[in-house]
Amino acid sequence: QIAVFSALMDTGASVTCISSHVAQSVGLQPVGMRPMTLATHSVPVNVYLVDLLLPFGNAVHILNNVKVMEFIPTGGSPFQMLVGRDIICRGTFTISFDGHFTFSL
Repeated sequence: QIAVFSALMDTGASVTCISSHVAQSVGLQPVGMRPMTLATHSVPVNVYLVDLLLPFGNAVHILNNVKVMEFIPTGGSPFQMLVGRDIICRGTFTISFDGHFTFSL
């Protein structure tokens, strides 16, 4: 099942994360739990195995069997996914001062 959700390229996140809304919307079942380390403590969260399709311009990058962790978006955030360094570091991510970016795998 293909569904579209807003994602943030989050260089501060070590692991790619999805909200519980994403997991429920596409019928994902957790494959386990893992501690998520926050600034002051860690909490156990669900882990899912997913296939990601990341659209960039006219290209779509497909990543199969990616382990993602569940997170709770902060109030008012439009993002239901955080693309973390586990994916960002597979390619080249360049951010310009004018707000443009490029990402290639």
